[in-house]
Amino acid sequence: MSFQIRPANVGDSDEISGLITGWAHHYLEDPPPPEAAVFLATLTPAATAERIAAASYRYYIAEGADGILGVIALREGFHLYHLFVREDAHGRGIARSLWERAKSESGSDKFMVNSSLPAIPVYQRFGFVAKDGPQSKNGLVYVPMEYVHDR
Repeated sequence: MSFQIRPANVGDSDEISGLITGWAHHYLEDPPPPEAAVFLATLTPAATAERIAAASYRYYIAEGADGILGVIALREGFHLYHLFVREDAHGRGIARSLWERAKSESGSDKFMVNSSLPAIPVYQRFGFVAKDGPQSKNGLVYVPMEYVHDR
């Protein structure tokens, strides 16, 4: 499966939103508490379009012949806000390619992510280290992790 990585644009919002919300069962408590609705509202196509257009976010997508295969977003150049790859595209280097692109263009040597529990091994392969144990906030279950580039 070949793919190219490019900056996302607001026209990608529907597809990005669908990709991210499709993974919600991996990062929300089961069953999701009522306060999770506030978080889920941030994943709508309209909210996604607002972030893509905002100067404080950088979104990149991996695109193949059949659409968006993955997405990464950095907030403020150092917070890995989203990294999702379509399930049928796992194991093909898409997450790593997105990470390398975003990292190289960020200008930062230090990054943080609130990793879902199933994604911890992926982030560990990228060099992230857990900074604390599992936490829960507004229905999200995550582990805070940090990456520091060695010079």
